[in-house]
Amino acid sequence: MTDDALAARLRALFTEELDEQVQQLNDDLLALERTPGDAERLRAVFRVMHTLKGAARSAGLPRVEELCHALENELGYARDGKMALHPGQIALLFEAADALGQTRDMLREGKGESDAVLGTVLHRARRGATATPVASRPVAAAPAAPAASAASAASAVPAPAPIERIEHGQVRVTLQQVEAIVGAAGEVAGLAAVLSERTEGLAAMRARRRAEPRRGPSDDAFDQELTRLLRKSSEDARALAAVSGRLGASARHLRQRPFSEVADTLPRVARDVARDIGKQVRVVITGGETEADRVVLEALREPLLHLIRNAVDHGIEHPDKRVQAGKNAEGVIHVTALLNGDRLHVTIADDGHGLDLDAVRRGLERRGSAVPADAGMLTRVIFDDGFTTREAATKVSGRGVGMGIVRAAAERMGGTVDVASDAGKGTWITIDVPVSIATMRVVLVDVGGVTLGIPSAFVVRVARVDPRTLAHVDGRAMLLTPSRPIPLTTLASLLGPPYQESAAAAMLQAVIVESGGRRLAIVVDDLLDERELVLRPLEHAGREASNATAGTAVLGTGVVSLVLSVPALLDQSEGSGGRASGGLTAASTAPRAPARILVVDDSITSRTLEQSVLSAAGYDVLTAVDGADAWRTLEREHVALVVSDVEMPHLNGFELCERIRANPRTAALPLILVTSLDEPAQRAHGLEVGANAYITKSSFDQDTLLDTVRMLIGREPMGDA
Repeated sequence: MTDDALAARLRALFTEELDEQVQQLNDDLLALERTPGDAERLRAVFRVMHTLKGAARSAGLPRVEELCHALENELGYARDGKMALHPGQIALLFEAADALGQTRDMLREGKGESDAVLGTVLHRARRGATATPVASRPVAAAPAAPAASAASAASAVPAPAPIERIEHGQVRVTLQQVEAIVGAAGEVAGLAAVLSERTEGLAAMRARRRAEPRRGPSDDAFDQELTRLLRKSSEDARALAAVSGRLGASARHLRQRPFSEVADTLPRVARDVARDIGKQVRVVITGGETEADRVVLEALREPLLHLIRNAVDHGIEHPDKRVQAGKNAEGVIHVTALLNGDRLHVTIADDGHGLDLDAVRRGLERRGSAVPADAGMLTRVIFDDGFTTREAATKVSGRGVGMGIVRAAAERMGGTVDVASDAGKGTWITIDVPVSIATMRVVLVDVGGVTLGIPSAFVVRVARVDPRTLAHVDGRAMLLTPSRPIPLTTLASLLGPPYQESAAAAMLQAVIVESGGRRLAIVVDDLLDERELVLRPLEHAGREASNATAGTAVLGTGVVSLVLSVPALLDQSEGSGGRASGGLTAASTAPRAPARILVVDDSITSRTLEQSVLSAAGYDVLTAVDGADAWRTLEREHVALVVSDVEMPHLNGFELCERIRANPRTAALPLILVTSLDEPAQRAHGLEVGANAYITKSSFDQDTLLDTVRMLIGREPMGDA
């Protein structure tokens, strides 16, 4: 091996060793900072410096060697009991860890060690930047002269085994090689699917042949040959599918890395932020051995850094406030990783003061944004791009980008992020992502002749829905379920052009999805299949791609299918202002009905307004002053629909609805509640007692009322009176 080749090999090995040792150094220093008298931790830091000094000499890195030697001297005095470490020394050691980390990064980029990176720390270390009197220490031995070259170092240090050599059942492979294997596994999976599709095509051909009239012996011979080919093709398809499964599993395992690789730096990050703002924080990591796809873990690296900084800056209180609240002065942040099936759950939980919802409301008001009444929706606002509760930015936070990055990263992987908080006790943020994004199980659906994939992890169930059973809240179609009403819309309306609404059907095909506590029923043209797909980058998407596209996959037919992001679909649905119900009206499913409408309200102002809106649209309108008056009207008049307030004397709107549903003559009469009661529980109760639609006066406008009326009794105002 040439001198240059040996030098390159030694530096490559040193870079890997430096990566491990710097992380170990940070871990030990964090512990030593809390308990400076911990003799075992002190010895561990000394060993790191001693090990790196010798390794740097072998790799021909004199400045790294000098720095480690100088710090080794300082640590030696403390280890031997001649002096005690104080904050200045520990701060210097943290600076050294950072300098060594930067050197590692430069070596990976093919650069050498840098005086700009190492010089300042080395200068302070040589001066004994620890403020300990020089006279109290023995004279330090001069640093050993650095090796003149890697060649001279090689004469004293045995050359390591080649990187490619197998040792103890292991072999080193490059990331590029792993990605090539994963790509090949994906291609094999695609070929297996294509062969399976062609086998099905052969089976269909044989079925057609057998249904045709027989024309002679040649037909029988052809059928026998077709049967033989079909049997062989089926065997090959099964064999290739089995190989594909094993290869895919092995490829995914190659990409697996422990969660600790991204989590081990978090305690140091928390410590630095806490020192800058005068707080005391400790990070506890659980589940560091949990393994996931390297790509997934790398995608989580930046979000986790943001969440840790945010927890220290926004969540953990200053020590004096914590003590006043009966807590320890030191705050604790728990980072936990665990597997749930094929999902990775990462939770960052602090024991701080909890999410300040009043500050969230003020932040929305400063932006001129609407403030959600629902507490769950209010807490999720913190993940909106540009949102911050700070009036002025600091060097730690306040620019409104960190939490948006967290959500965007999770959703790019087909995952979610959620938040929970308890005043005075802390905040919990959970990221839920696939263990691997190389493959994903999806429900395949058809929309306007285009096949799309919805990740199965978000699918609660699929259902056939009768449009006549839908309810409507504030102009939006709702699917009634035993637990709660679920907003319902068409996938075409969510995605927009070039997707088009299909003709109305007697029964709707719906996929009910859930993410972060939010549910949505999505109407599609057809439900096709559920299968495992190999994901591909978005550049393969084509013109049908949208903001809700998470990736692509090749089907057995060779067609590229888009895989959708459920969180993005939910955001799209909520961002439509609750009006994205697509073409789900009663016009195509209900016959023409009488156009006489009864308006019930004890307020003459509200009653007159609703009467005017409906009359101007061409409907014949009757009025009643309360529920009892309305029931008397219904006993003598035939109407097509009732629009009623809730809070009224004698018989309120809920009671009127119950009476209408209990009477066989009026049981099917459509009824809309228009009320100022806008709590979710009140809306749910209105639908439970039988209302077809629920409109809150806070969001009332004439278009909402008219659209809802047309959904229930058809688009034409005139009919049989």
